[in-house]
Amino acid sequence: MKIKTKLALLYTSITVGILVIVFIFVYLLTSKNIDNNYYTLLFDKALITAQKHFEKDELNQHAYQKIIDAYQSLLPETSERVIIANDRQQATKELETFLTDRQVKGLFQNYQVKFELDNQSGVGIYYPDNEGNFIIIVTARNLQGEYLISSLKKILILILVISSVIIFGLLWWNAKIITKPLQEMVNRMQEITSNALHLRLAKRKGNDELAQTINYFNQMIERLEISFNSQKTFIANASHELKNPLTAIMGECEVMQLKDFTPDEYKTSLSRIESEIERLNILVNNLFQLAQTDLDISESESEQLNLADELQSVVQHFEYSKYKGRISFVKDNTPFYIKSNNHLLFVALQNIIDNACKYSEETVTVRAFKIKSGFQITVSDKGIGIPSDEKEKIFDTFYRGRNTYGYKGAGIGLSLAHKILTLSGAVMEITSSENMGTTILIIWKNSF
Repeated sequence: MKIKTKLALLYTSITVGILVIVFIFVYLLTSKNIDNNYYTLLFDKALITAQKHFEKDELNQHAYQKIIDAYQSLLPETSERVIIANDRQQATKELETFLTDRQVKGLFQNYQVKFELDNQSGVGIYYPDNEGNFIIIVTARNLQGEYLISSLKKILILILVISSVIIFGLLWWNAKIITKPLQEMVNRMQEITSNALHLRLAKRKGNDELAQTINYFNQMIERLEISFNSQKTFIANASHELKNPLTAIMGECEVMQLKDFTPDEYKTSLSRIESEIERLNILVNNLFQLAQTDLDISESESEQLNLADELQSVVQHFEYSKYKGRISFVKDNTPFYIKSNNHLLFVALQNIIDNACKYSEETVTVRAFKIKSGFQITVSDKGIGIPSDEKEKIFDTFYRGRNTYGYKGAGIGLSLAHKILTLSGAVMEITSSENMGTTILIIWKNSF
């Protein structure tokens, strides 16, 4: 069952339920009023009946005629019964055939009594007169009242049925309008497949729950698209890059099997294989780190980090490497915090400094200081630099400049660092001239 039908049925049942309660209340109240009005007429009839029987000798002809006229015009369908109440025991015995003990006792205490007898309404009154004491019983069937009550019941049921149909129709139409954006979302979602992750849901004006759902869904699809594209790129690049060292190793092994070589020649060949294996190992590690950064850093994996302290940890790491004494580090002790992943931030800064040291024979200068708009890190070297026509490609994965021949690397480090720093909210800028050196500028504009 569709949502619009469920909503229409739900609110129709609620509305109809309220109408049923109201109609029952109206029906019971109207029935009670009709019965009470009819009993009032019966009491009037009982009193006029008593006057007709016992007041003739006390009234003039004109007054008595009025009583007769009233008697004949008021409820002519009634049956009257006059019981002599001088002998209470005898009268009680007669009354007990259709009245309860309480009602009989009430009559003798001069109370008016109402009762039901054979589908008829009845009343009884105690009427003392100079001729004696009497009890007047009047009974009749309230045909007009029954007709009115029956008609009211049919009208209320008819109104309830018609109202239910109209209410369901209006609510279904309204629910259809409300759920139309949902149906459009469902139709659009069915079009989004692994081959069409570029599609998005149409944005909705306002900031209601539906608009927020669309925004969150589009953000989720965007992350999935990035992840899928990263996986495709990773697989393609990994296949291409891994092929070269593996081909070299296989070729070297095939050459070694063609004939017998001298020990020195075997050592040379094994050295070349070892070099390719080392290259392969570095490449695999870099690919693994690159794949990790393609995943979005969630809030639970991030923490507040002081940039100056994190950079100092990276510089200290190089003090125990082959680049010991090659780095000049100057920092501003003013704390500046960002939200990032500690390990990935370390990898990014390490790769940048490692590149500067690798492509330069002179001292690398690293500075970290607070600026007016945020925090800035600069890494400057006087190495081989970047050709001017290759600067736009420098952040591409696996890309290496034409002047890097003879330097070990896979073209992953700077690309990896760029991805990590971008995720942490930084902006990277590179100033470089070939054979003159390179300066990498990293700026965070917002502190946490």
